[in-house]
Amino acid sequence: MGDLSIAMKTGLLTHNLRNLLNGKADMGTAMKLGVMTHSLQQVLDGKANITMASKLGLMTSDLQKLLDSIDKKGAIGLILGLLLNK
Repeated sequence: MGDLSIAMKTGLLTHNLRNLLNGKADMGTAMKLGVMTHSLQQVLDGKANITMASKLGLMTSDLQKLLDSIDKKGAIGLILGLLLNK
């Protein structure tokens, strides 16, 4: 699946998707998720927060355990999954 196809399925612009795939939160992606850019970037950097935990239906401590068990690519996949299920 190419960038354009994934962008269309997630509702992101292609440059927002590319930023996400590079581990960088931007306003477009954050707005699509209904969160602040900082909250999204924290998760991409492996740090849980209540906002993103709530979006995923998890407690913050459970999100942190999950983030501790995956790498940055896993966190990106987690966010993509969230976007695809919106």
